[in-house]
Formats: sequence, structure tokens, C-alpha cells
Amino acid sequence: MVRARGLMWTVAIVAAGCSAGPGGDAGCPAPTPAPPAETALMPAGLSFERVGTVTHVVSTQGHVTVRAVTTKPIDEVTVLIQDAVTAAGYRPAGMDNEGFEAEVFFTSGSYAAGQALVRRGDCEGQWDIDLVLIDPDSTPPPTTT
Repeated sequence: MVRARGLMWTVAIVAAGCSAGPGGDAGCPAPTPAPPAETALMPAGLSFERVGTVTHVVSTQGHVTVRAVTTKPIDEVTVLIQDAVTAAGYRPAGMDNEGFEAEVFFTSGSYAAGQALVRRGDCEGQWDIDLVLIDPDSTPPPTTT
């Protein structure tokens, strides 16, 4: 009987320690924002302020990759990503939302210029965002024929 009570208390304490508080999953720390030197690599006009926390930005071989985390619902975050990227001069080219992951596509001129992939994060209620865009400075001007 004493052993059973001890086991019940242990389970209760562990469950309380792992339960989510009002801010989400208690076992998950808040995402660490990317340093200003990285966010400066984002295309002019692109802001994730309404989308979520930008955690990493890298520019390589004519592409800019932005990683972010959000707790907004997937239906809302796809629209916010589209709004943020179009504000930077890209055009929307479609969306595919399956409820557990979503993709948002973009063009620039006549080029397929990028894609955002939204997937469930490791923490309950969080979504990971991977956005890859063609660096607007590396896109050749349109040709006239």
C-alpha cells in the first residue's frame, strides 16, 4: 500500500512537471531569435513580425533560407507567410495545406522563386517554418523577345 502511494505521488509529480502551462508545452523553451547579423540577410521588406520568431537566416548561392517557429494555427500562419513574402516583392504562386503540414509557393518575374514549408514542431502547439527564396539580387532581369 505504501509502495503504491509512493508510485502514485511519483506519477503525479512527473505529470505536473511535464504538463503545459498557459504558455504551451512546459518542456519546451521559447525559441531563440536569430542574431541581427542573420536577420539582416533577409530580403528587403520581408518581416516575420506577425508570423513568428525567426531563429536562423543564411544566404548561400543565390538563395536566402529563413527558419522560424510559430504557435499560430497552420491555416493562419500560411496566409501570414504569404502576406510577408509578397510584401518583399515576390508573388504568390499557390498553397497546399494538409492540416499537418503546408507549403506556400512564390514567383519573381517568370521564375519559381521560393517555397515555405510549415511542419509540426517538436513541441506541442508549435510549427516549424522553412522558407527558401531566390535572392532578389541574383535573379537575372526578364528578357524581351
